[in-house]
Amino acid sequence: MRTANRPPAFWLFPVGLGMALGLSAVPGEWPLYVILAVSTAILGLPHGSLDSAVAKRHLPLNGRLQMLGFYVGYLALGGMVLAFWWQAPNVALVAFLLYSAFHFADDIAVRIGQLGGTAYGLWVLSLPVGLHPEQVTPLFEMLGATQAAQLVAVAPYTLALSGAVLAVCLILRPQRATSDWRDPLLLAFGAMLLHPLAYFIAYWCFLHSPRHLELAARDLGLYGWRERLKAIAPITLATYALALGALPFLIDLPSETALMRIVFIGLAVLTVPHMVLELIASPRRTP
Repeated sequence: MRTANRPPAFWLFPVGLGMALGLSAVPGEWPLYVILAVSTAILGLPHGSLDSAVAKRHLPLNGRLQMLGFYVGYLALGGMVLAFWWQAPNVALVAFLLYSAFHFADDIAVRIGQLGGTAYGLWVLSLPVGLHPEQVTPLFEMLGATQAAQLVAVAPYTLALSGAVLAVCLILRPQRATSDWRDPLLLAFGAMLLHPLAYFIAYWCFLHSPRHLELAARDLGLYGWRERLKAIAPITLATYALALGALPFLIDLPSETALMRIVFIGLAVLTVPHMVLELIASPRRTP
């Protein structure tokens, strides 16, 4: 995604971080699970809900039949991710973390390069795992991982490596924006103080998602909130319906585990076709 020197949502992330700090003061973990689900549904999901509009703009799709083929392919990719997670949750979780890091690179890669962007993505993901392994391990287990402790044990190494690479790339790139060094520092501050779920809410819902949504909407020429809501509504509502449809299959699980799986496995399912579309559409965007 393209961006200006000062990217969108410049001040929104510090505000979200402050709200997450207040959220962490609420006793017990159950409110975190509820707020995670609600905030992801309202603030997190819509940034991928412009995918059908992106496909119409940048892919050679003529007529309803070809659009139907796009939707079938999109859902098929997501279904493959879900089936793979069902069969091999440990590998699927590792893959999800890795391709999420590559996807989060879009936040800053246009200014500091793909290597620096990927280091940034790994930094985002490694911080809560490396700083709070005792809290992240049960969260990974809720997602079906049977080797959560081994996965968590790698985080200090990825945290050190990504931090070093990111620092070098920031130093070497004079076109960096203020937020490119400010946000990693705020993320580190937040990760130290916040529960990992509150940290995720702050990053996902107040930095990555609104920034990505704003850039995608500008690319599509959608500047008013009414036309943006009209554009994201169909896929967002369809996603809500699919999430509700998954509930009967999770009814025997503890409620917090069911919410975790709906949110994070759901995001894994949606991220793969979203990234594939971005890889195809990005070279076709005019500079």
